[in-house]
Amino acid sequence: MPMRNSIVLGLLLVVGGGVAWFNLSKSQSPLPASSEPQVQAQAQPFDPSRALLENERNTIDVVQRTGDGVVFVAVRTAPQASRDFGFFAPFLQPQPQEGSGSGFVIDQDGLILTNYHVIEGADQITVRFHNDPKSYPARVIGRAEPLDMALIRVQAPRERLKPMRLADSDQVRVGQKAIAMGNPFGLEFTVTEGIVSAIRRNPNDGSASGKGAFVPTVIQTDAAINPGNSGGPLLNSRGEVIGINTFIYSSVGAFGAAQSAGIGFAIPINLAKQYLNDLKAGKDITAEEIVRSRPRLGVTLSLLSMAEYPENIRRQNRLPDTGLMIQQVERGSPAERAGLRPATRTVQLQLRTGQVIELGVNGDILLEADGNPINNINDLRAVLLSKKPGEAVNLKVWRDGQTREVRVVPQVIR
Repeated sequence: MPMRNSIVLGLLLVVGGGVAWFNLSKSQSPLPASSEPQVQAQAQPFDPSRALLENERNTIDVVQRTGDGVVFVAVRTAPQASRDFGFFAPFLQPQPQEGSGSGFVIDQDGLILTNYHVIEGADQITVRFHNDPKSYPARVIGRAEPLDMALIRVQAPRERLKPMRLADSDQVRVGQKAIAMGNPFGLEFTVTEGIVSAIRRNPNDGSASGKGAFVPTVIQTDAAINPGNSGGPLLNSRGEVIGINTFIYSSVGAFGAAQSAGIGFAIPINLAKQYLNDLKAGKDITAEEIVRSRPRLGVTLSLLSMAEYPENIRRQNRLPDTGLMIQQVERGSPAERAGLRPATRTVQLQLRTGQVIELGVNGDILLEADGNPINNINDLRAVLLSKKPGEAVNLKVWRDGQTREVRVVPQVIR
C-alpha cells in the first residue's frame, strides 16, 4: 500500500510540472496577431562623425588643414676647441651641443618663423616636415633677440611648404579656443588644446635688454606647452596663427626639466608682423633700433627705483618711496616740451657688485603713467607701447615734495 501511494504521488508531480512549464512557456511566446505590436530596436549603421563633439570636429579639422605647416627645428652648436688640456686636448674636447624646437611656414619661399632662443648660437640648422623623415638644411635670415623672434629659410621641395595664415592678434579674446602645435620634449608634431586664459603684460620682461625684453604683451593659455614647443604656433578655431609659443611658468619636473603647469605664453603674431619686413631683409634687430622706431618721451630714467634708494638719501632729499627719477631729458623731445626736469644734483652709490653708479636726487620722479605705478622701465614701456600714434599719456610726477599731473604726447625721436 505504501508503494502504491508513492507511485501516485510521483505521477501527480510529473503532470503538475509539465502544466507549469507549459504555462511559463506560453507566457513568453510571441503575441498573437490580434494583440498590440511591440516596438523592436533597429540596428543603426555607425557614423564616426556623429560620435564626435562639435569642438572635437573643429580641432581635427584645424589639425588636418594646417598641421603640415608646423616644422621640427633641430640645431647643432660646435663648441670652441680648447688647448688648456695640453697633450690630452684631442681626447678631452667638449662635444657638440644639440637642441630642438618648433617653427611654422609663412610663405612658399621657405620662410619659417621661430623663437630666437631656439636657433641662438646654432652652427647648423635642419628642418623636418610632418610625415617626412628627411631633414632639410636651413639658415638664419633675420634675428630679433629683444623680441625673441627669428626668421629662417629652409631648402625644401615646394610641395612640402604649407604656409599658415596669420590672424589679427588684436582681436583675440580671453576665453576663446587655443590650439598649440609643436614638438615638446622632442616628441614630434604634437597637438594640445585649451583656451586663451589672459592677455597680459609680459611677466618675463624684467630686464631692459635680452631675449623677449621688448615684448610688452603676451597671450596666456592653458593649452599644454613644454620645452620643445618654443617657436611653434598658437592657433584659433579658424586655424589661424594668433601667437608664437615662447615660454612657460613651471616647477621643475622629475628629471630636472621644466614641465607644463597650465600657464604658457605666446608672443602675439601682430608683433611679428610689425617687424617681418625687417627680418626678411636680413636685419639683426637690436634693442636700440626698436627704441628709435617707437614713440617715446625722450627721458633717461634712474637704474634704481625710489624703493632701492638708501633710506637716508630719500629722507635728506624729501624723496618718495616709489617711482623712477628722471636723469636726463633729450633736447627737443616731448618731455622737454612738457616741462619735465632732469636731476642736476647726484650722489654716488656703490652696489654690492662693486659697481659705482650716480643717483639723481633733485629731478622729477615718475610715479604713475595713465594710473599705472612706475617701478621700473618696463612699467613705463608697457604704457607707451599701448598708445596709438598721437595719443597722450598722463603722468603723475613728484617734484619738490609735491605731486602734479603732466600730459605728454610720445613721438618717434630720431
